Amino acid sequence: MKYLVYIIVFAFSLIANSVNGQEESTKERTLYVVKTDGGKELFGYILKDDGREIQLETKNIGTVFLKKENLVDIRPAESENIAGADYSAARATGPYTTRYYFTTNALPVKKYENYAMLHLYGPEVHFSLSDKLSIGIMTSWIASPFCLAAKYSLYSKNNFHLAAGTIIGSSGYISNGRAFGGLHWLTATKGDRATNFSISAGYGYINFGDIMSIGEKYRFDKMYSSNYSWEARLALEEQLLGPNRNNPNLNIDAFQAAGVIGVSGITPVGKSSSFIFDSMFFLRKSKRVKYSDLDVTVSYTDTSLANPTVTETITIEEGEIVTSENITATVLFMPSMRFQQAHNKAIQVSLGGFVNVDSEGNLNTAPFPMVSWLRQF
Repeated sequence: MKYLVYIIVFAFSLIANSVNGQEESTKERTLYVVKTDGGKELFGYILKDDGREIQLETKNIGTVFLKKENLVDIRPAESENIAGADYSAARATGPYTTRYYFTTNALPVKKYENYAMLHLYGPEVHFSLSDKLSIGIMTSWIASPFCLAAKYSLYSKNNFHLAAGTIIGSSGYISNGRAFGGLHWLTATKGDRATNFSISAGYGYINFGDIMSIGEKYRFDKMYSSNYSWEARLALEEQLLGPNRNNPNLNIDAFQAAGVIGVSGITPVGKSSSFIFDSMFFLRKSKRVKYSDLDVTVSYTDTSLANPTVTETITIEEGEIVTSENITATVLFMPSMRFQQAHNKAIQVSLGGFVNVDSEGNLNTAPFPMVSWLRQF
């Protein structure tokens, strides 16, 4: 009889363990993102944490043991299906969350979150030196022009962030390096890494390394009227232009500057993609050539006349450089989609374009679609 009791107790214990196992397997577990000091990210469930190391159950490579002294970050992820098509957890972590398509937000960078961005026109590589500072290199596939970029986090608390950024560059071997420029800005961001909105303000400039010709000093449209003789026109050219008779150009300083405003944002769309709106507004007062009538008195000799010395007044147009009182606006807009392919790579597609409104109110537009690939290393 006592053996029967033992058997019944043993059977009930097996049933209880089975029920507990089922409850544990169905119980919702927390997926973590674990980042090593080498910049690698692992997604999985923490099975054990003894203070010195953790036992992590990953979906891709099985169970791994990680020493905590080699880890820089452990935090809950958003989604359990990270090994499948759902990359919402990866989309809310990593270096890609610190930028839009072209511009950056004010979210702080994390140390070792280095990444490369490959555009159709060329590459850029960014290195995270600390939890606040990143430095990058931007260029074309012919290695010219060449730019250095930097971003520094000034403030980050709750869902408000503030950062300063700069880009300085040279034309490289194009134009023998004479051309250079820069863009310096301050960005305020509201939101988290998955959904946020940013406003930026800054100052941009470019120096083409030489003077720029934007018009002619004298225009001879009226001079070539049949009202003036050939001799009169030759005398005018000699008087105004000298023996070479080349119409001199009106030149302005090659240095040009503009105020810059940026409005950008990102929001998740679906399981593994995000919609990005990126834009920049360049505002400046442009210079142009203004022409006005000029009466020039010339003297010449016409031997066919009884009195060969002739004095004549000719009306031409004289140009001058004036600064417009109206603002010239150039707007770059880049509505884009980012598709997260894995926790360490993504692809971006932008249907960008620009709109330019000159000082006279004339409107010019043009599209420039772009594609880029993001890779963390």
